[in-house]
Amino acid sequence: MKVNANQLIEMGALANKGPSKSIKQENTATVQNSDLKLAADTYHGAKEQIPDPTYSRPIVLGEAQQLIEEPEQTSARLNEAYHQLYFNGDMYKAADELAGEYNQFMSELASSNPQLAEKDWAFSVDEEGAIKVSGQLSADEVSYLEDKLNANEKLVQLANDVKDNFLKYTELERGPSEQGTSQYWGKYDVNNENFAEIIDMRSLMKEQTKEDEVSARIGNNLNMFGFIDNMSKQLSGKAQATYAA
Repeated sequence: MKVNANQLIEMGALANKGPSKSIKQENTATVQNSDLKLAADTYHGAKEQIPDPTYSRPIVLGEAQQLIEEPEQTSARLNEAYHQLYFNGDMYKAADELAGEYNQFMSELASSNPQLAEKDWAFSVDEEGAIKVSGQLSADEVSYLEDKLNANEKLVQLANDVKDNFLKYTELERGPSEQGTSQYWGKYDVNNENFAEIIDMRSLMKEQTKEDEVSARIGNNLNMFGFIDNMSKQLSGKAQATYAA
């Protein structure tokens, strides 16, 4: 049963005036004989009743807290991050173009040093923006590959574009707060200093498109879904999920 809010206020006011006998008697008589009517019960069914919003602006509780962004800004930010990271965004486009340079490099290496071309090695971008080679190689082999790769200015620039876009959009995914979190790539602690230790770009370059009419018509070097899957596996296997939601 529901009681009208104004009636509750009036009854509360009477109750707070003190324990006077006359007032108590009057209250009793009022409750028994007044024309107060209880509001009829209303059946709303199983549907949850959502009250009308009182304020049109977001409410932030606590004196030490402040509003970082509006809901519309959050939605736009996440849409941008998701598009750039997991679809045909700037990072994938840079990686796809990088694959073309890598294919040419490997073709030349296979002719000049076929044994080295067949070895298991990796390359990435260090904190200074240079190509860094790692793997089961001798010091001379590492030096030889790094010199050859870094001599290709376009390859170096594209590799840095992949790295820069990854760092930019995973940070965007976490949001402007220092305590930002993510459920996806943004949850991993990958930064300018440790990127080369986590992401093997040669592994990404192996996600080549299949030789079919669709790939030929589009002109892509990398299979986008294979590229995304490879990146996800590297992150989950080598990075710390420091910012997990």
